[in-house]
Amino acid sequence: MSQVDDDNPKITPKYKKIGTLTLCFIVMGASLAVIYLLWASFGHIGPSFSSDMVNKQQATLRADYGLPKHPIITDPKILQTPPSLRGISLKNNANNTTK
Repeated sequence: MSQVDDDNPKITPKYKKIGTLTLCFIVMGASLAVIYLLWASFGHIGPSFSSDMVNKQQATLRADYGLPKHPIITDPKILQTPPSLRGISLKNNANNTTK
């Protein structure tokens, strides 16, 4: 009877770990795929949403505190530049166009 037991191949612990690792990678890949699909379906709202929100907030705050109205910026190049750098980039653009 011991001869029959010796004929069966035994799975070493090394291969059991590979199966666990593979399962972990499959779960991780599936969760990343789900996250990407959720982001692609409704998560990406684009830069126009941010500029619209800033315009609404500024209008509300100016009305609440009695400040004068400020012109709404609609140029995409200016909207993609951070407010702290807008003066610098506008000066550089003006210098480049006058040359």
